[in-house]
Amino acid sequence: MLAASPRVAFVQASEGLGALNAVKERMLDLGRPRGDLYEVALLEETLTVENGELFCAYMVDNQAIVIPETIDAIRALTGAERDAALSMAKTNRALSIIAA
Repeated sequence: MLAASPRVAFVQASEGLGALNAVKERMLDLGRPRGDLYEVALLEETLTVENGELFCAYMVDNQAIVIPETIDAIRALTGAERDAALSMAKTNRALSIIAA
């Protein structure tokens, strides 16, 4: 389920992405202005399930979730886009959010 969300970015600490500053540097390398991270960065190595409970570590930057969700909300409130999936796809394209 998490892998299907374009707003969750799986990162690996083994690739030097174990801290938010390193993930933001990667976003700069990918051409994102100011290293903006709109996704939730999920440390893939930490995903474990014990007794039906999911355990993980994740990183959230100030831009994550807030900016894309606000853009989607504005479209919904103004009626500019009535289909949530289409609105999210437009926002994802505009912000260069890509599916994992």
